[in-house]
Amino acid sequence: MWAILYYIFSYLVFFYTLMLMASYLYLVFMSRQAQKQLSINLPDDETIKYFLQGSPLTPAVSIIAPAFNEEVTIIDNVNSLMQIDYPNFEIIIVNDASTDRTMELLINEYKLVEVPYDIAMKVQSKPIKRVLKSTDERFSKLVVVDKEHGGRKADGSNAGINVCSNKYFVCTDVDCIIEPMALYRMMWLVVNSHRPMIGISATMLMSNGCIVEDGRVVEAAVPNMLLPMFQQLEYLRSFLISKLGWSRINALPNISGGFGLFDTDIAVKSGGYDPTSMAEDVDMLLRMVTYMRNTGQDFRLAQVPTICCWTEGPSSLKALTRQRFRWARGLFEIISNHRKLFFNPHYGPIGAFTLPYLFIFEFIAPVLELVGFIFMVWLILIGGVNWDSAFVLFGMIYLFSIFMAVFVIFFDYDTKAVSWKNSKLSYAKLMLAALLEPFIYHPIITYCSNVGYWRFIKGSAAVWKPIQRRGVKKRKKSEGEK
Repeated sequence: MWAILYYIFSYLVFFYTLMLMASYLYLVFMSRQAQKQLSINLPDDETIKYFLQGSPLTPAVSIIAPAFNEEVTIIDNVNSLMQIDYPNFEIIIVNDASTDRTMELLINEYKLVEVPYDIAMKVQSKPIKRVLKSTDERFSKLVVVDKEHGGRKADGSNAGINVCSNKYFVCTDVDCIIEPMALYRMMWLVVNSHRPMIGISATMLMSNGCIVEDGRVVEAAVPNMLLPMFQQLEYLRSFLISKLGWSRINALPNISGGFGLFDTDIAVKSGGYDPTSMAEDVDMLLRMVTYMRNTGQDFRLAQVPTICCWTEGPSSLKALTRQRFRWARGLFEIISNHRKLFFNPHYGPIGAFTLPYLFIFEFIAPVLELVGFIFMVWLILIGGVNWDSAFVLFGMIYLFSIFMAVFVIFFDYDTKAVSWKNSKLSYAKLMLAALLEPFIYHPIITYCSNVGYWRFIKGSAAVWKPIQRRGVKKRKKSEGEK
């Protein structure tokens, strides 16, 4: 009996691994196809800026950035947002009832006064107490919303949607560092699309290890610490292979809450962000897709392959595991709440291909790995391991993971997605991360996924806590610059 179970499980793992590798190779191929198409349709930054800057048809954009207890960095963060290069945009800072001096600093620094504002509660959010604008013309693009405490970013984002009046909005974190040309790169895809563009995902990497000056990343570098180094490689794979590959068939499963652009009208008609969700970015995009398919409207989703935004990732094991517990719960929540889309061709390639992939290869994989680990321990104890087969399978998986790392590094180098300050050192760090990832980082993520699933099944209270930031490096000014 046990021998039969052993062979069944062994073949199951073997064929599952082959299918997983085949799916990765498919995404690699599709990401290259998408990059080739974009290389034709996406010109250099100067050309994009030349055409969009002088056109009266360039769409206006609202940048929504919720903030809670950000007194240490709020002024630097807002100043950074104001440096974005785009002809027609507004910045909406949503103060989620901060208990520190965040609101006081904003009022004093930008000479804010309360203004009458016709607020339409288009989507669900806690009540807005007041809207403030600056009396200084230099800060005319800035709008500050003061609202009752919602407890989660989604509620603050919804308040921003209720205030914004532009055709498109970008949702970001107040401490993200946005590339000056980011909006140009995204909006070029909008104005050149033959179908209505309802969402754009932008490549976002970690700012850990980078040098920042006046709110801009002036020296991009892979972090020196091991955990952030693993995450940088993970981010590159996610944006340059997975998301870019899925965008090729209009099947993008997620637009990151750190920096993503949406059609305001479609987002509102879909209900905006769900303040109770642990995966509000995925949830809203899927509801937008559901709305478009149910109403018979054509649409497009896209991925920008060049860096548009930098965010500080968790650098401690405690912060990382807390984040990944939340992500795992969010994935389980998406599987549960949007199950009608899975394997349903009515919802297009997202329902037919992307969500089944998400379920089979991202949701099930951590559980299968945990079962496999327990089974392996049991086999070792009873002396039932076929070590030759085990080493061959592990070697195949390990070499494949190295191949994926080599490909994403080549992809980054070929497309100039990121201009690393010291490219040789940065790529060497990424390769080091790739060599160590299966032994250190991947087991941590597998553990976090299973714990997150178990907490969701038990119905444990979901608590969202922001990551404790260490801050980015700032280049020291010379004596002549002081």
